Amino acid sequence: MISCKPDASLNGESFRAGEDRPSSVVESKPRATGLTLDEIVANHLDYLHHEAFFVVSTTFKMTAYRTPWFGLQYDSETVAQGETVGNGALATVRWYDREPVGDGHLQGQFAAFKDVVGDMIDKGVFTPSTARQYLKRKLAERVRDRQELLIPTGESHLEKASLNRS
Repeated sequence: MISCKPDASLNGESFRAGEDRPSSVVESKPRATGLTLDEIVANHLDYLHHEAFFVVSTTFKMTAYRTPWFGLQYDSETVAQGETVGNGALATVRWYDREPVGDGHLQGQFAAFKDVVGDMIDKGVFTPSTARQYLKRKLAERVRDRQELLIPTGESHLEKASLNRS
């Protein structure tokens, strides 16, 4: 449970002492420790089931990322199953006045790309491999230099995506 002062406010909702409060969705016990960022995003981060990823430095500087998932099983009738771990990207969240900026727009564009790419797989235009490369390129085009875009290479390494690489 989240501990609040009497008559405290949480996301605009007021709670009085002794009332039930929403529980935290953040697990307090780490699933693993002593891993590099490369190892976490390539071998542990489930891009389908986690919409955000946070890196907190030893000085408590936090970097928030969105986790676009490259799986197409929900966007294509011919793709049976997509890997969820190591099959996505990390895109930093831009902030202005403590609020995310442009985040919903990028998520909407990516969902639309996936819908179209799923159709292209069903029509035989893309293979799953070329579809992933296309999604990476289109995501890099949308992010450009406004955000950092990191994509696992499959070899426990991250590549910083740019428009020059696919």
